[in-house]
Amino acid sequence: MPLTGSKARWLELLLTTCLSLGLSASVAAQPAPPSVQPDSGLWDSGDGFQFDLKKKKRKKTRQSVSGIACNLNAAQQRVCLLAFDEGAEARYATLDRQALRIDAEPVVLRDTTDELDAESAATDGHYFYVAGSHSAKRGDCASNPDSRHVIRFRLDPATGRALRTPTGALVGYADSGKLWPLMQALPELAPYVGERKCLGDAPPEKAPELAGQQGVNIEGMAVQGGQLYFGFRGPVRDGVARVLAVNTEALFSPQPASDAKPTVTSLALGPHRGIRDMVAVKTGLLLLAGPDDSRTSQDAGWTVAWWDGKAAAGVVQPRLLAALDLSGVKLRHCDKELKPEAITVLEETATAYKLLVLSDGLCDGGPLAFTVPR
Repeated sequence: MPLTGSKARWLELLLTTCLSLGLSASVAAQPAPPSVQPDSGLWDSGDGFQFDLKKKKRKKTRQSVSGIACNLNAAQQRVCLLAFDEGAEARYATLDRQALRIDAEPVVLRDTTDELDAESAATDGHYFYVAGSHSAKRGDCASNPDSRHVIRFRLDPATGRALRTPTGALVGYADSGKLWPLMQALPELAPYVGERKCLGDAPPEKAPELAGQQGVNIEGMAVQGGQLYFGFRGPVRDGVARVLAVNTEALFSPQPASDAKPTVTSLALGPHRGIRDMVAVKTGLLLLAGPDDSRTSQDAGWTVAWWDGKAAAGVVQPRLLAALDLSGVKLRHCDKELKPEAITVLEETATAYKLLVLSDGLCDGGPLAFTVPR
């Protein structure tokens, strides 16, 4: 007798888990990708991003760049929207020769003092998109409903910045809360979605009585072909991370969340690595992978991989392109630590991608350029 309803969905989850376990040995046996060093030192950012905050909080916010989305404006300048996992505002910067030319214009993503925990940004040339992590707080597993938002607003192709009304409001602004209930209905993600779902697999430092539950944590996002892709730093099981793809228009429409036609793809990124960011390229998506949410994974290192972006059953093996060699990067007086969390493409040729990688923990993202072979 065929299985239906919840039984069928949970069987699918069990099969996916088994495939993941079976694949883990082959992932570990893969040849190491080439190691690439930065093309130069940290890019200059002038006086840095400015926020109307107390000095200590201002520095912490400058160190919290977590997403970047870039486009070419009418003057062929590369203008980028940068997201921060502190507060609820974004900022613009124009990429110049080894420099970030920072724009002081604030971009208010949500009119609140609550923490959006914006971890990713993307653009399709028509809209900017910013997503909150949808995760529990790392220190004590407290639920953070303020992070359960995906925001979009129109892009002005002339300036490369947001299109605004005469009063300064963002044109086409929409704030979708659909992703959370959508994830709760998907068997591949449902066990990791809920209140106080601790990140990783160990108790948090501030709540040692709680268990790690591999709670969801969105840290990457890309948009391509009418779909928004959300990449997860957690959950990660046996070197397998997940990407959720949804129909972009349906996510922001008043229709039921199920109309977004969600698909979940399991990607083998290697032991202890989750997705830290994603960006669309001509033939698919580039994935920046790094340590997942477990404390024992923090030495896993960062890699760049290519995936065609197509949903598939079982576990998909992206093509590993490079491991990032960060050993020669020297921190500045404003920097705290080096954690790559945002990626954009500066140039795409037949043989290589020239990438700009920004880090949480470095002031203004501490941009570093890499040339990654295809």
